[in-house]
Amino acid sequence: MNSQKANKNQTEISVIGGGIAGITTAFYLGKKGYKVNLIDPRVNSEINNLSPTNGTQAALGVLMGNVHKKSKGRSFLLRNKSMKLWKKWLIEINSSDSNVSFEKPLVKLASSEKEYQSMIELSKNKQEYGIELLDKTSLNFWNSIFEKKLIGGLISTEDGRLNPINLIKSLLKSLDQIKVNKIENSVIKIRKNLTSNKKRWKIYLENNQYINQDFIVICTALNTQKLVKPLGHEILLEPILGQVFELELENINMNWNKWPAILNYQSINFIHHNSNNMIVGATVENGNIPSLSEKKEMLNMNNTAPKWMRQAKVCREWNGIRARPKNEASPLIKELEPGLLINTGQYRNGILLAPSCAEWIGLKIDIANQY
Repeated sequence: MNSQKANKNQTEISVIGGGIAGITTAFYLGKKGYKVNLIDPRVNSEINNLSPTNGTQAALGVLMGNVHKKSKGRSFLLRNKSMKLWKKWLIEINSSDSNVSFEKPLVKLASSEKEYQSMIELSKNKQEYGIELLDKTSLNFWNSIFEKKLIGGLISTEDGRLNPINLIKSLLKSLDQIKVNKIENSVIKIRKNLTSNKKRWKIYLENNQYINQDFIVICTALNTQKLVKPLGHEILLEPILGQVFELELENINMNWNKWPAILNYQSINFIHHNSNNMIVGATVENGNIPSLSEKKEMLNMNNTAPKWMRQAKVCREWNGIRARPKNEASPLIKELEPGLLINTGQYRNGILLAPSCAEWIGLKIDIANQY
């Protein structure tokens, strides 16, 4: 046991990328006793969603782990594992000066008969996961809110939301406590180390700096391809833009006590925020530049937006770019070659899937480190 612990303390790992994938990977590996660097040029920058430095800071933190329609396979297993890990991790990262709470539940409204039939099947197959169809009273409430007769919906009592800004701040504090070294620098390139028998990899940083490492984990979204292509690895990712708006509702009583942590309708997420304000957001756009037409379409809800939404004032808006894999399933968690791994491409579910992806990386490194 002592020799294994000493081996971990001597094993140096660099995690490149300071979004949720990189931070949670560094957190998990640091907890396991490895010597970890987290490298990102903005790793010590102020964290807020007014001027997000990465896609995570522009996220809403929605955890749809149980309401996912699949009940087997890779996607289900990753979601299921993450939901369990988040409950454990929140206890570990919360301290006297930070408190990240898992806000529940999630309500999802059907926008078509086909979607409602899928919800019926889901409620039958996943009762043990806290999923139920909305009763008549609840449906009548949402009918009044959206000013139309809805087909139906469901409530997921174990799904909900983690505030992404509070979460990142707490995780970064935890990194300091477990002695993860944060390097505020840009990675220029990575190469196999041909001059050292002990360290497999060399990371070149700005200002002619470099470090030798045993393992590298790349969590850099769209920048992943730039780093691995010179090594002969073709990773295809495309930009997906998430847009978020904070609406100020005037002269209206929404009966906020009946609102869940997250309301999802027409693939749009609605979150009550500060008095009579509401956050509205979705990840629906291809590309990396927000468009006026997409904004209008979201806020107009395909010409079905209720009066309170049409009359609301947009008091803030922000956006973030995520990476979606091309021709491969999301997320991309791979060992490209000995000592070189990637953890990226969680374009819609970055915060949800972060713990299980970090655990997968950790298991791969554990196995490789035994030899």
